[in-house]
Amino acid sequence: MKVICSGMSKTGTKTLASALKTLGYNVYDFEEQVFYIGRDLQKVMDEGWTVEDLRRIYKGVDAVTDIPGCILWEELYHAFPEAKVIHTERASEEEWVRSQQKQIDAAVEHKSTRWLMQLSSTGRRVGSFVNAAYRLQVSTQRFSPFYKTPFNAQFAKLRYREHNANVRAVASSDRILYFNFKDGWDPLCKFLGVPQPNKPFPHRNKGGEIAGEIIEKSLIFEQIRKELFVTLPLLGAFLCAFLYYACIVFGLIK
Repeated sequence: MKVICSGMSKTGTKTLASALKTLGYNVYDFEEQVFYIGRDLQKVMDEGWTVEDLRRIYKGVDAVTDIPGCILWEELYHAFPEAKVIHTERASEEEWVRSQQKQIDAAVEHKSTRWLMQLSSTGRRVGSFVNAAYRLQVSTQRFSPFYKTPFNAQFAKLRYREHNANVRAVASSDRILYFNFKDGWDPLCKFLGVPQPNKPFPHRNKGGEIAGEIIEKSLIFEQIRKELFVTLPLLGAFLCAFLYYACIVFGLIK
């Protein structure tokens, strides 16, 4: 591990992941953490961890962004003492909680997709992973495919405030960069000791628009679609057989 991004979700994690990938780092953002090491991280979130667990799980990963890595940042900080920390925040906690709510609303809009996820083992695993990660991040949020769940903005802001204060209290000044995206490549590349790329600094997921892109193009949903290709025909055959049997029982078919 070379870079630990400690900023919570909705503090520019997608932009930072894109920037680090451009600089040549093997970045595990939310999607990679779910898809490649999700089972191990689920156990970590549910049952706890050791330093050895984290070193094994994140072996070969250059940088981590978004949940649950950002919530485990302090444990990763001690597990990988050579790693540098990049911390990002929104302009205010009110702005952060509005962005968090907007991201949740954007995901909730895809009702049919959320229902179909329940027919896929990968979909159900991702749902469990998201709930565990959000439980660690804001303690109160839980997603359901069947109804819109409440969002406790006041408690979420408290957790956000605590998280940022903890980063400032724990990380030594020689290992951390408090990064503002407006500053672009220069401070980031100087901190990491890498040359600046000859391309504009990226900006991703403004206003939560990436939710639809994730559903359409991600590794996770590609796997879900493959599983549904098998599951839906089987479900259809089962329903047809059930209806046929019901018709016989009720005398509709002789």
